[in-house]
Amino acid sequence: MKIFISHKQEDDAVARRLDLEFKHYNVDTYLDLIDDTISKNGEALTKHIRESLNTCTDIIVVMSEKTRLSQWVPFEVGMSTQKDMPTVTFMVDDVKLPEFLDYWPRLTKFSDVEKYLIAKKRIFSFDESRSRGDGMLGLMRMPSTDDFYRTLKEML
Repeated sequence: MKIFISHKQEDDAVARRLDLEFKHYNVDTYLDLIDDTISKNGEALTKHIRESLNTCTDIIVVMSEKTRLSQWVPFEVGMSTQKDMPTVTFMVDDVKLPEFLDYWPRLTKFSDVEKYLIAKKRIFSFDESRSRGDGMLGLMRMPSTDDFYRTLKEML
């Protein structure tokens, strides 16, 4: 598992704290800190984001009043949605989410990272025989991102 942490530059402190929380649980992250040379070149930035997202399995969007108006957050979320990456928002402020982000679970405190990881393990960890398709277990439905969303929402 590798988490892409998407945020607006003004929310760097929150994004860095999330990064530390995941690292505390030995979870790899990509913290979306872009240097000025890339951010001024739209083509290079688009390529950089695409390549970075392709190395990740999940995305967490830091959502605040500032982030809500970002142009890049919807781009990153759109790209991750195409891959059916589990998507979760981390609510910094009590903002009204754009409709495209309202569907996903919302973390509201840093301790919710543990619940996120428990839900991921519960839904996406299944035994070897099931993944190989052996016997009756192989006939069971594979877990989905929607299953993860339901489980995490129940835990929060």
